[in-house]
Amino acid sequence: MAALDRIDLQIVGLLRKNARLSNKEIAERVGLAPSSCLVRTRQLQQAGVITGFKAEVNRLTGGAMRQLLKGHAEADDLAFLMSYLCAWQWLQRNVHENYRARVLAAFRNPAQQFLMQLLLSETAEDFIRGYISHWTTQQDGGPVQQQQLLRLLASANKDPLQLADRIMATWKTPGLFKKETKVAYADLARNERERYGTMLGTEDRERLKLVDELPDPAPGKMEFAKLGLIPGMGCPQTCRHCMFIWRPPKPKQSDPEKIYQLVDGMTDSVLFTGGDLTNHLDHFYNAIRSLQHVRHFAILLNGDFATDMPTTLQTLKAMADAVKSRPASWAEAKVLLQISFDEFHQEVHVNRKGMLEERIPVAKIANIVEAAPRFCKQIQLALLHKQTALNFSMDVLHKGVFARLVNELGKRGHQVRVLSSAPSSRLKRNPATGGELAPILKDVSFVLTRHPDVPVLMTSSTIDGYGRAELLDEGETVKEKELLAQVLAGKETGEYFDIDLMFWFNGWATLFNAVHVCLGNLDEDPADRFLSRLRKDPLSHALQRFDTQLLDLYAEVRPDLEQRIELATGPHHLFHMLTEDPQVRLHMTRRLIDSA
Repeated sequence: MAALDRIDLQIVGLLRKNARLSNKEIAERVGLAPSSCLVRTRQLQQAGVITGFKAEVNRLTGGAMRQLLKGHAEADDLAFLMSYLCAWQWLQRNVHENYRARVLAAFRNPAQQFLMQLLLSETAEDFIRGYISHWTTQQDGGPVQQQQLLRLLASANKDPLQLADRIMATWKTPGLFKKETKVAYADLARNERERYGTMLGTEDRERLKLVDELPDPAPGKMEFAKLGLIPGMGCPQTCRHCMFIWRPPKPKQSDPEKIYQLVDGMTDSVLFTGGDLTNHLDHFYNAIRSLQHVRHFAILLNGDFATDMPTTLQTLKAMADAVKSRPASWAEAKVLLQISFDEFHQEVHVNRKGMLEERIPVAKIANIVEAAPRFCKQIQLALLHKQTALNFSMDVLHKGVFARLVNELGKRGHQVRVLSSAPSSRLKRNPATGGELAPILKDVSFVLTRHPDVPVLMTSSTIDGYGRAELLDEGETVKEKELLAQVLAGKETGEYFDIDLMFWFNGWATLFNAVHVCLGNLDEDPADRFLSRLRKDPLSHALQRFDTQLLDLYAEVRPDLEQRIELATGPHHLFHMLTEDPQVRLHMTRRLIDSA
């Protein structure tokens, strides 16, 4: 880092006196905009000039536990033990006692077997006492965990009971541990209801009036790379990474034909989305038969429909038949069938009966992969994969869900051959190690050797911290923190916020990457008004270019900008969060209009 200037020294001096100062307070005292001040503070942290900030930790495992206990005199020695107490608590709350041993059986490291047994303890006290007993009866000079325990014991006058009581007191410290998952989900659902349940409420309608009063820079027809269609929001699954917990109530549907008439001619590509759309496939078939100028029909499903081969074939045949039924004079069309397939959709979880099961069995995905080649002229199959630590090497093809898929297909007499693989264009940080930046394995193409000319695609993407994903462990997914830092510093990244339109079958027209930014209702507004608003809306265009001015505008009405930036998994997530509140959207729009 270059030599510190006057403002840098001011920031360091203020934080030395009071590390609890908010970014907004610091910015005011040094005469900077909050966004500029935050960039400077982060640069000082990265250069090692500023260290020792207390981080707000959402999850209580590994290094996160050490950070959480940072103010405790014995934090370093307690962290490992406390993280295992969290594991014990999770087992107690989520797994029926008949199946806990099966969960722990996966840990085959002999050195950990005593821990696996302790995790079956009936109470936290039993676990703690067993942990103390184990390490005090082992020969000295063992692993670091033993040394930690012996130091703790020495500080308790070498009295195991006294130490156990002291550890229990720390474990029970009010506010130290996270709420139960059910409670956390309920809180998130309430927040989402507040964010999305007032779509086109008072503030949004006032905002749109301001937009309508602006001059239209280019009236007329618009073309889009793609448009989204949402027949309904819903899914029977509760995957841990899902961006939605609360679902909007099912409103009265508009006439889909009205939407098809609007969409046809504005794009050659549509995406059906909104959770798992198995219950809305008739709408998808009708769209294929109705949209004359569209060539690419993408749909997102989780694969749960593929209960057996006859059902799988029936569903794929219906898609293919819809394509075949299009008049010869229409644009030649094809379906991109996108199936979610990753460590979350195929996660082994505990069902309501306390039994272990796959959320979406790999066997169902194998049914789709096996059946798809029969319809290759009409359907391109793509597996959508969420990035984890496995993506940083070819391990993603030999471990985890892909390995399970290959094994399942092998049982059916199929061999899988990888045709190609491609890394990401950007370097990313491995969440398992926190080490150096590296490319991840982004795209893969493979075939069944019986069908060498019919490739199946597998492409990966990151997970933003919406909905349930807010509760994921820090090390479970790949983040875009480095990209976020570049955006905040004003660097050109080539990334943009997607503001193509998403049309809901209840009439809403929203932005593609921000469904809370609504441009009106088809039942109330003429079709050309949506397009006019999109052309004129200063907020949409500021979002599209990741305009850091929005950070300053947010800070004018909300005190938690710094916390939002800290929580953000990447620039898309941050700018999504900054615009979730309708009052904030209205304020931003007014200020952008005034400053134009």
